[in-house]
Amino acid sequence: MFKDRKTLYYLGLFTAGLLLYKLVDNIGGVLQFFSTLMSLMTPFFIAFFIAYLLRPLVNALEEKLFSRQRLRRLYSILIVYTLFLGLIFIVITVITPRIIESVSTLLAGLPQYIAGTEQWIRGHVLEQEWFAQSGIDARVGEFLSSASSQISEFVRLILNNLLSGLLSITTTLLNLVIGFIVSIYLLKDKEAISRGTQKILVALLGQSRAASIVDFVKRIDTTFSQYFVGVILDAMIIGSIVFVGLLILQSPFALLAALVVGVTNVIPYFGPFIGMLFVGLITLFVSPMQALWNVLFIFIIQQLDGYYIGPKVIGNKVGIGPLWIIFAIIIGGGFFGLIGMFIAVPVVAVIKTAFDSYIERRLSSK
Repeated sequence: MFKDRKTLYYLGLFTAGLLLYKLVDNIGGVLQFFSTLMSLMTPFFIAFFIAYLLRPLVNALEEKLFSRQRLRRLYSILIVYTLFLGLIFIVITVITPRIIESVSTLLAGLPQYIAGTEQWIRGHVLEQEWFAQSGIDARVGEFLSSASSQISEFVRLILNNLLSGLLSITTTLLNLVIGFIVSIYLLKDKEAISRGTQKILVALLGQSRAASIVDFVKRIDTTFSQYFVGVILDAMIIGSIVFVGLLILQSPFALLAALVVGVTNVIPYFGPFIGMLFVGLITLFVSPMQALWNVLFIFIIQQLDGYYIGPKVIGNKVGIGPLWIIFAIIIGGGFFGLIGMFIAVPVVAVIKTAFDSYIERRLSSK
C-alpha cells in the first residue's frame, strides 16, 4: 500500500511537471486562449458590472415604493432600467457627439493654440524689462520653444486616445446589448443564483468552510458596492458642478473639461490634480487668463468635494489609510491603467479585510 501511494505521488509529480513544461513551452498559445476566453466573457463582465451598479437602486425601490406589491422586483427593475436607458440615450445622442466635436476642434487648432500661447508668454513675460535684466530670458525662450512642442504632443496623445475611446464604443455595441439583457436576469434571479452558489460551496467544501467563504464574500460585497456607488455618484456631482461653472465662466470646451474632471475624480488623491491640469492645459491654448480662472474654480470645487461632498456621499467606506490608498493607486495604475487606479482601492481594502480576519482567527485559536 505504501509503495502504491509513493508510486502515485511520483506519477502525479511527473504529470504536473510535464503539464507545467507544456504550458511554458506553448505560452503564446496559452495566452491566446485566455485572451479569446476573456473576449468571449466580455458581455458577462459588462452584465455583472451593470447589475452590480444598479442593484442598490433596485433594492431601494423594491423596499420603499413597492414593498407590498407581488411583482415589486419586476416593477423596480423596469423603472431603474428605463432611467438607465434614458441616460444612455442622452450620452449617445447628445454628450458623445459634442465631446467628439470638441476634441476634433481642439486637435485641428492645436498648432495655432500652442503658437498663440507661446506668443502671449513672450509678449507679457519674456519681453518685459525686469525680466530681460535678469539675464535668463534667452534660456527661458529656448525652454519655452522646446516645452511648447512637448506639450503639444502630450495633449495630442491624450485627445487622440480619448477620441479613439469614444469612437470604439460603437464597436462594442453588441457586447453592451448582450450584457444589458443578461444583467436584467442577474438582478431578477439574484436570490436563486446566490442559493445555488452556496449549495455548490457546501457540497464541495463542507458547511463550515462554505459559511466562512459566504461571510467573506458578503463583506467584500459591502466594501465594493458602497465604494463604487459612492465614488461614481460623487464623480457625477463634481462633473455637473464643473460643467455649470465653466459655462458661467464662458470657458471653451466646457463639456469636455467637465467629463475629464468627473472621470479622473474617481481616482483618490491624484485624480483631481490630473483633471485640473488637463483643463488648465486645454484652456491655456485659448486664453491664459481664462485658464487661470478655470484652474482656480476647479481647485475650489475639489476642496469642497474633499471636505464636504466626498465625506457625505462616500464616507470612509474602505477603512484603509492614505498610505495604503496611494500604494494601491500606484500598483493598480502601473498594471491596469485608469481602470486599475479605480478598482485598486477597494481591492486592497478586501485584501486587508481578509488578512485582518486571518489574524483574528489565529489570535482566537491561541
